Amino acid sequence: MKNKNVILLLLIISVIVAGCIGDNTKNLKQQTELSGVLKLDGSTTVYPIAKTASEEFIKLHPAVTIDVQQSSTGEGLVKFLAGETDISDATRSPKDNEYAEAKQKGMKLHMTVISNDAVGVIVHPSNPLSDLSTAQLNAIYFNETITDWSQITNGTKKGKIKIYNTDPKISGTAELFNTKIAGSADKPYVAGTTIIHPTPLMIPTIRDDPDGIAYTPVNWINSDVKVVKVNGVAPTQQTILDTSYLLSRKMYMITDGAPVGIEREFISFILSEKGQSIVQKEGFIPVT
Repeated sequence: MKNKNVILLLLIISVIVAGCIGDNTKNLKQQTELSGVLKLDGSTTVYPIAKTASEEFIKLHPAVTIDVQQSSTGEGLVKFLAGETDISDATRSPKDNEYAEAKQKGMKLHMTVISNDAVGVIVHPSNPLSDLSTAQLNAIYFNETITDWSQITNGTKKGKIKIYNTDPKISGTAELFNTKIAGSADKPYVAGTTIIHPTPLMIPTIRDDPDGIAYTPVNWINSDVKVVKVNGVAPTQQTILDTSYLLSRKMYMITDGAPVGIEREFISFILSEKGQSIVQKEGFIPVT
């Protein structure tokens, strides 16, 4: 009888201990569960990655709220430097004045590369043109020495070239194009160009204009338009990765210093196998 009582007592103690351990484990999990709010804004090119990744990240961390907006690289950095966002999506490095403003405010701009990208030159599918040199693009967009399609198609197509661009003051895409083609992000376009923003709108614009020419991130490009080689090189995964394609670039997430907390976990997720599969699904080239 005495042995039975001892066994019963031991069983009761075991249950109590197990319950305490379970409660402690539950409390520890609650204490370490990721929670909080993360705000992102910036490049329309980076937006699809940030948006899709945020949706998947929240499934893993339901106590986290992520607000993803899009404007442009430049506009996103304005909001970031004003303290309105935690991460700024960008298709270019910050400019000197942006670094200076950050320093003045006690911030340190830190860039994390999240994918590879490029800017493609596009024309209408009916256009016989297949290749343009840097000099020809410069002559079309900046020098106004090529104004008619007959000048670069051996007369197989005639008509005034209609030029579409976006604003390099806010667009990382425009800044890359201007810098690589004209040698300066600030060089003005020829008179009569049409500003299109955001850059995905370049596709339907050129689709509907047989005389148009434009540039846009390659992930937006589809069969509605024709991609033109630049200096004989087409924007492919290989030429973008080895940068033999002139308009290759990288995409960034910018934080104040090395990312910590939710910022770090979110960016780490994007750099993970799952995150880079999202990068690829959205039409970009993974970095890992």
